This record gives sequence, C-alpha cells and structure tokens, in this order.
Amino acid sequence: MANSKKRVLVIDDEADIRMIVGLNLGLRGMEFGEARDGAEAIEAIKQGQWEACVLDLAMPQVDGFDVLRALGEEGLTNQLAVIVLSAKNAPSVAIEAMELGAHAHLIKPFSPAAVATLVEDLIALTPEEREIRRQQEIDRAGALNRLGMRTV
Repeated sequence: MANSKKRVLVIDDEADIRMIVGLNLGLRGMEFGEARDGAEAIEAIKQGQWEACVLDLAMPQVDGFDVLRALGEEGLTNQLAVIVLSAKNAPSVAIEAMELGAHAHLIKPFSPAAVATLVEDLIALTPEEREIRRQQEIDRAGALNRLGMRTV
C-alpha cells in the first residue's frame, strides 16, 4: 500500500454500491476499503488510517447515524472527511447527519463520479476548512427546511 495514496472507506450494506463507488475512487488514484455494516465500519475506522469515508445512513442494526455517533464519541469525525448517502431527500436528514459530524450529504441514486469528486475536494481541505463547509451545509439545509422545501 503506497503511503501517498489517499485511503477511503466505503460503508454500505449493498455490495454493488461499495464496488461502484470504490471503482470510481480507484480511477482517481485513491485506495478504498469496504465495510458491510456499521459495526464493521466503526472497527475499521478505529484500526486504519483513512482520509475519508463514504457512509450509507440506512443499514440494518448499526446504521450510519450510529456510526457518526460512535465516531464523534471517539473524536474521529474531525480527522476524516465524511460523506453520507441517503435515499431520503429531506433537509432534516441532512441536518441530523451533519450535526453528528458528516461533511456532505448525497441523495441516492447518485453519480459515483460525483462521489469521487466530492471525496477529493473534502480530502484537500484542512479539518478547519471542512468544519466551516459542514456548518455552511447545515445552515443551507436549515434554510431549506424553514422554507418547507423537501429537497436538499
């Protein structure tokens, strides 16, 4: 494993999603690991050196929100860029995920190439810049929510 390559953990209970996201990350020169569920993800994040993770929110047993809570308790959300994926297109879901430490929220179905671009962009930011961006996203989603918009 080359130290210069950025490492991204792809967390989803659907193998096809892990594969297509991972392939697109690989095309951008990033290494990727996979976790099939939230419990596996928490352990992998604690064990590995990851720059980012792509996290599905809807998984059985330990879901993405539980993963975000665990990462927050361990103080790990500031150390890696976290992009969450959700089938729910609601500002409240985005707000909850970002208040728990996610830096970006994408709706399924999504463009795997767009996920890879977003991962690259977030990894390039300092933790402080990611925090500013996260707060801006929370504010934007909050404004949409107050306006009664159902889309993020």
